[in-house]
Amino acid sequence: MSDYIMIETAFNNIDEAHKVRDELLSKKLVASTHIIESESSWNWNNEREDDKEYIMQMKTKAVKKEEIYEVIKSIHSYETFEFAIYEISSINKDYLKWLDEEVK
Repeated sequence: MSDYIMIETAFNNIDEAHKVRDELLSKKLVASTHIIESESSWNWNNEREDDKEYIMQMKTKAVKKEEIYEVIKSIHSYETFEFAIYEISSINKDYLKWLDEEVK
């Protein structure tokens, strides 16, 4: 796995998303977050669900993924929440240096 990752999760409550964002940034577990409003649909308990969600993308270092998961788990109201991890690779060495400097 790459040293750098993007983690994605979704919330149906913007205040909850902001609480997670603020905690992760203040603890220097992530370098940045994006919150994107989304129209989402999924199957849950044999039922179709449709709702507005807020997709949060977090840029960080792979070594922080367990700590980030625990922060999200302690705040998230979903019984089963998304915690998708994507590897980040970049030829922009300044960007990767910035990630290193921001994530402690």
